Amino acid sequence: MFSLKVEEIIRHSETISTIFFSGKLRSYPGQFIMLNVFGLEEIPLSLSSPDSVTVKAVGETTKALISIPTGTFVGVRGPFGRPFSPTNKKALFVAGGIGIAPLVFLNDFLTACGAKVRLLYGAKSSDELVWVDRFDEVRISTEDGSEGLKGTVLDLLKDENLRDYDRIYVCGPEAMLRKVLEIVKKEGMEKRTEFSVERMMKCGIGVCGSCVLEDGLRVCAEGPVFRGDELLW
Repeated sequence: MFSLKVEEIIRHSETISTIFFSGKLRSYPGQFIMLNVFGLEEIPLSLSSPDSVTVKAVGETTKALISIPTGTFVGVRGPFGRPFSPTNKKALFVAGGIGIAPLVFLNDFLTACGAKVRLLYGAKSSDELVWVDRFDEVRISTEDGSEGLKGTVLDLLKDENLRDYDRIYVCGPEAMLRKVLEIVKKEGMEKRTEFSVERMMKCGIGVCGSCVLEDGLRVCAEGPVFRGDELLW
């Protein structure tokens, strides 16, 4: 473990913040770190850039993180895990809620490679939509209808011709990932679709077994990014 200083915080809403660190991590989009707010539980967080994480307050550590004072030091292990594979062609992003975090990092990476990115982004309400201005082409859904289409990101996905895309990248709640996997399988696109999977992790290095999927794959070691044909949901 090493320490990084909190350099800046962007408070997107009452429950979501992006925390910028004092140094950039040698990392790729889709990788995660194990972050320790000293005195609290260590947690896994996807990187939203080489020097930031975007966090939603859902537990004790994340509640502390979203309002952590600048200048505070936090403990970091990583980055760990298998990242997204790149493309310089046409890419579709499918994000649910805070699942936008690793896709912001990926968007920066792919656009620098010359890829054309289209984002489908669903959240419960407009308050939970973050980093929308970082994307050139965006379609939005909210469950309460406060912005974009009233519905879920799955409703947006119905209007897309998936075969138009060289790669599809998905991140969000597991129930959403499972539904998207069903859809891409019907189109024969599972090998060209990559899913960033979230599970509770204790070690982050494939030892403890707390993040094992039904097929025996460890999210921290073999993932967190999996091709659709690798997931046996």
